[in-house]
Amino acid sequence: MKKLLLLVGAGLLIAAQPQPSPPPEPAPAPETPAAADDEGSRVVRGTPAAPGSSPWQIQVYFKVPLTDKEIKAAIRNAATEPERQALRTMEGWERDHLCGGALINKEWALSAAHCFVADKETLVKLPNLGVRLGNIDLKAATPKRIDRIIVHGDYRRYGHKQHDIALLHLVDDAATKPEIAAAAAPVRLIRTGANTRPLSLGDDLKVTGWGHVSERKAGATRSVGGAAMRSSQVLLEGRLILLDQAECRKVAEYQATLNPGVLCVGSATSEQQDSCQGDSGGPLTRQLFLVGLVSTGAGCGRKGVPALYTNVAYYADWIAAVQEQAKATGVTRCVVEAGGRLACSPKLNPPRTGRG
Repeated sequence: MKKLLLLVGAGLLIAAQPQPSPPPEPAPAPETPAAADDEGSRVVRGTPAAPGSSPWQIQVYFKVPLTDKEIKAAIRNAATEPERQALRTMEGWERDHLCGGALINKEWALSAAHCFVADKETLVKLPNLGVRLGNIDLKAATPKRIDRIIVHGDYRRYGHKQHDIALLHLVDDAATKPEIAAAAAPVRLIRTGANTRPLSLGDDLKVTGWGHVSERKAGATRSVGGAAMRSSQVLLEGRLILLDQAECRKVAEYQATLNPGVLCVGSATSEQQDSCQGDSGGPLTRQLFLVGLVSTGAGCGRKGVPALYTNVAYYADWIAAVQEQAKATGVTRCVVEAGGRLACSPKLNPPRTGRG
C-alpha cells in the first residue's frame, strides 16, 4: 500500500513508495491523511498577525522531511511551470506543514480530528509528527514532541464529519528551546457561565493560520491573484462573523455535518477573508476566548459561502474527561460513556449520537 505525502506549499498530493515500517515507530516515514479538497484551511486574504497576538497558535508538522526523490516527483507531476518553480524553491518549513491548533494549557492543545485520520478511517502514527510554537514566525518557533493524540471516537472522515476535534499532549524534546516555548500562552476556552457570555449571532471572530491564501482546484493550487501558491512564514489572521446555522443549511454538502457541535461562520469583511487548505484545527477566537476550530468548508473565500467550525464549548465535557483520564501514548479514539467514564480504542467505534 502506498503512503500519501502532503506537499502543502503546492497543494499537491504525491504518492511515495511504501516505507519499511509504519510511522509511529521511530524509523518510518510519515503516514499522512489524504487531504480532501473540502477540508483543511489557511487564511484567505488574511493580514499579518501582530507579534504576541495569538500566543496559543501551534503548528502540527511532519518531522521526517520529504526525500529528494519525492520532491522531484512532485515537480515532475506539477500542472504548470509556475507551480514547478514554486516547488523547486520551497523551504522545508513550507513542505512539512500539516495542521494548526490551539494551546489550551502548557501540556495540551486542541486540533481537528481529520488531521489524524487517514484512508479507511485509520489513525496516523506518532513519532513522525511534532508541534512548533512560541512565535508567529515559523522559522523562529520551537518544536515540541507529541506523546498522545486523542481523536473523538465518533468522528468519521469519510462519513458525516461530525465531532471534528482532537487533543494533543505535548512534552519537551531535546530540540525544544525553553526561552521560546515560554512565549507560548494558553487560550481560555469559552464556557457558558460566569467567566464569559455565550456566543451570539453576529459576534466578531478571528481565525489565524500559516500559509495558503486560496482554494485548491483540480490538484493545482493558485493564489487569489493567479500565481502558484506559497505558504506564509508569518502567521496570518482573518475577520469572521458568527452566522445562524440556517445559512449553512443552504450549502448542500454541509447537511450531514450540521449539528450543535459545529458553528456556521462567514466573512466579516468585503475582502471575503476565510480559512482554506492547510490550517485545519486552527483557532477561531472571540476576544481572547477559543470558540472554535477550523473544520471544513465548500471552497475558500467564496462570496456568500460560509464554513463550518467545531464548536469548542459543545465538547467541554469530552475535553475535560480526556485531560483527566487519557493516559495511553500513541493515537487513540475516545468517547465519554455514561457516568463520565472515558472509553478509548485505536479502532473505530460503532456509530453513536450525542456529544460524548
